[in-house]
Amino acid sequence: MAGECYSMISIVEPKEHIDKLWGKQKIQKDTVYRLMLYVLRVDYDGEVLLHNVVTGQLVVLKHEEAELLEQLPMQYSAAMKQLVENCFLVPEQFDEHQQVVNMRKVLTMLDKAQRKPGYSMYIILPTTACNARCYYCFEQGVETVTMTEATANEVVNFIAANCGKEKKARIQWFGGEPTVAANRIDQICNGLRAKGIRYESDMISNGYLFDEEMVHRAKELWNLKHVQISVDGTGEMYNRIKAFINPKDDPYQRVMRNVGILLDNGIRVGLRMNFDVENHDDFKKLLQESGERFRNTHLLNVHAYPVIGEYSGNDGKIHHGSKEWFEKEFVQLNNYARKMGLNHNKRELPFLKFIGCGACNDSFVTINAKGMLVRCPEQFDDSQSTGDVKKGVTSDAMVKSWKELAEVPMCNRCVFFPACIKLKNCKARDNCYFQDRNYLYQEAVKRHFREWKKQ
Repeated sequence: MAGECYSMISIVEPKEHIDKLWGKQKIQKDTVYRLMLYVLRVDYDGEVLLHNVVTGQLVVLKHEEAELLEQLPMQYSAAMKQLVENCFLVPEQFDEHQQVVNMRKVLTMLDKAQRKPGYSMYIILPTTACNARCYYCFEQGVETVTMTEATANEVVNFIAANCGKEKKARIQWFGGEPTVAANRIDQICNGLRAKGIRYESDMISNGYLFDEEMVHRAKELWNLKHVQISVDGTGEMYNRIKAFINPKDDPYQRVMRNVGILLDNGIRVGLRMNFDVENHDDFKKLLQESGERFRNTHLLNVHAYPVIGEYSGNDGKIHHGSKEWFEKEFVQLNNYARKMGLNHNKRELPFLKFIGCGACNDSFVTINAKGMLVRCPEQFDDSQSTGDVKKGVTSDAMVKSWKELAEVPMCNRCVFFPACIKLKNCKARDNCYFQDRNYLYQEAVKRHFREWKKQ
C-alpha cells in the first residue's frame, strides 16, 4: 500500500474564496495524521463520503482510503496523499480551531474592504403592539409603540438614501404584530414607489388580521413574498396558547382560513409551531389538517421549533422539557413533516462562515417603531440604539459590539463549528440544535452523492 497512490473523487469542489486562503496542506512524511475535527463522515450506499466543513468540499473515498480511516491516527502513507493535501487529514498537533478563528478575521477584513456602502436588507418594526398574548413571547413588558406618520416618512427617506445605485431593497416586517400597523406598511411602500425604489418583502406574523382585502394589498402594494406564521397547535390548544385579545371568532379557524387566502394568492407561507411538553403532540394533527385543507402545499412549509427559555404557560405551569428531550423531539417532529411532504427545508452543504445573522451583517439594518437603528430585531430598546433614520449611524461602538463572536468552549470541537456563528450579544447564543442540523447536513451530503451518480 505504501508504494501506491489512491485518489479520492471530488463530488463538490471547495469554495474558491476559502480554498485560496486555506490552501493545500503540505505533506509531512514522518508525521502522524488524524481526521480533521471539522470533517463530516457519511456512510451511504456502500460508500464513505467525507465533507470538509471548512472548505465545503465533498469527496467519495476509494476503498483503500476508506480503510485508512479505521486505522487513524497513523503515520503518513501514499494512500493519504489527496486526503492530506485537501485537509481531510491533519497532523495530530494541528489546531484547526485556531486556524478557523484566524480565517474568519481575514475574511472579515476582505469583506470590509470590498463591501459597497448602504444596506440591502431592512427589518422594520411598524409597531410593538400585538393582538396576541403568547406566554413565551420575548417582548413581554416591552413598551408599546406604533410608528408615527412622520417617522414612517423618515424611514422612506432613509431607505432611499441607503439602498444604493440599484434603488433596490429587501424588507422584513417585524413586530409586535406588524399587521396591527398595516397603514404604516402601506405608507412606507407607497413612499418607496414614489421614489422609484424596487422592493420585495416578507413578514413575521400571527396571521389573525389578514383577510381578502389585506392579502390583496400585501400582494400588490407590499410585494409580500413570504409570511412566517406561528401556529402553536390546533383548535383549543392553539387558542389557549395565543390568547388573542377580544377575538371576533375562533382564532385558530380564522388564521387557517387566512393561510389559505395567502397561498391562493401565490404568497409562500411558513407555519412554525413553537413546541414544548404541553403542545408537541399537536404537531402531527397540524400537519394532517394542513395537508387536507390547503391546495397549494408547494408554497407551504410546516416546521417545529423549540420554545427558547423557561416560561410559565397561561396555566401558570412551566412546560419546558429537558435539553435532551427538545433535541430529540426537534428531529422527530420535523422528520415527520418531511415525510408528509410539508417540510421542504433543505440545507446546502456547510462551509466556513464569518458572518452570522443580520445583527453582525453590515448589509442589514433594523429600524424600530421609534425610527431608531438597532442591530437585532429581538433587542430593540433605546439601550441598543446605533443611531436613527434622521442622522444615520451615530454609534460605531454599538455596531462593532454586535460583531464580537461568543466564546463557547463546548462548540470548538463540534464538526459544524466553522459554519456556526454565535454572537457575544445574542441571548440565544447558548442554544444548540446539533441533532436537527446533523440530520439535514447528512441528507445534503446524500443528495449531492445521488445527483453525482446520475451524471
